[in-house]
This record gives sequence, structure tokens and C-alpha cells, in this order.
Amino acid sequence: MFSRIAPAYDLVNRFMSWGQDTHWRRVAVDLACTEQGRALDVATGTGDLALELARHNSSVVGLDFCPEMIKLGKLKASRRELTGKIDFIVGDALTLPFEDNSFDCALNGFVLRNVADVNLFLTELRRVVKPGGRVVCLELSKPSSGVIGVLYRFYLCRIVPILGCWLSGDRKAYRYLPDSVSSFINIAELQHLMKRIGFHQVDYKSLNWGAVAVHIGVK
Repeated sequence: MFSRIAPAYDLVNRFMSWGQDTHWRRVAVDLACTEQGRALDVATGTGDLALELARHNSSVVGLDFCPEMIKLGKLKASRRELTGKIDFIVGDALTLPFEDNSFDCALNGFVLRNVADVNLFLTELRRVVKPGGRVVCLELSKPSSGVIGVLYRFYLCRIVPILGCWLSGDRKAYRYLPDSVSSFINIAELQHLMKRIGFHQVDYKSLNWGAVAVHIGVK
């Protein structure tokens, strides 16, 4: 699915988020990073989060299982003259090819809903981060109730699939999106899972009236 939508991935993200996805990534990076560290972006896609990380860190690794996405990430890094700061590699998010305690921080954007095993994924992120380092997960959320919740569900379930199909030509991929958001665990359940895995100072920051959340845990 991700290889099919790779060419239109950035365009669809901009349209569906009304351009807000860029701001969300900046917030996630600001919450994650210490200056001049080594950062990891897991399931980097076309590299937007890795590119933002490169503004704060001396070196960044962007990993994704989809070669087509990685190619686009490398192209974007080259255009911004950041090739020397970002290393894009193809790899599995559930078996990260890094030693323990390799990174100062690890991030991911809109990934948790898509991995086969959230517990294993978060455990791997914690493993490769140094003690005291942060793991930050940017993810779509569900506004709890009220008018905002009703409007959000209408937009997500009715408008997003139409926009996604129109812009990418892939009807199936963007019908999957609202289903994955609806079926994913809620914020309280995710916080409980992160604490059980061993994260400390577990917290989250809600954005856009609860449509998006940035989840934070410290090793």
C-alpha cells in the first residue's frame, strides 16, 4: 500500500491536514530533542520528520521498510543540502538494526496505528535510545465528544477517503485511514502501555482540539 501511494504521499498529507502536519512535526521535534545529538526517525516515509530533526541534531537516521519512500526522502535531503546529516536506510521497525543505547532520541510520525505489534515497536524504540533519552510518537487521535468530535469524525470518515482517492488515485489506502484511527487504542491506554514497557515521565500534548496527540516517554 505505501509503495503505491509514495508519489502522492506528501501532497495528500498537506491537503488532508490543511497544511498543519508541518506544524505537528515541529512540535514533536521540539519535545524530543537535545541540541547536537543523534536522532532516529522510525518509519520515516518520505523523510519530513527526519528533515525537521536535522535542524536540531548533528546526525539523523531515517528508517522505513518501503524503498520507494526512502528514495523520495533521499531526494528531498539532497535538494535541501542535508545529505551529510541524514542517513536513510531500509529496515524493519520491529527489529531495529541498531545496538542498545544508540540514539539521544527516537521519533515516529503516524506510525503506531500501522505496526503489527505496538508493544514490540515501543520496546524496540526504548531499547535503542540512551538512558534519559526521549521517545516521541506523533499520532492521530480522537476528540472525545461534542461538536468538535462530530465534525472530526465526519471529516475523517467522509471527506478524507474522497480527498485521498482524488489526489493519489488509490481508493483503498485512504479508506483504511479512518478505520485505523477508530480501532486504535485511546490515549489513556497508550500511556498505560508505555509505562508498562518501562518508560518514565510519560505524557502527551494534544493538538488541534484533540485531533492529533504527541506522546512522550523517557527511558
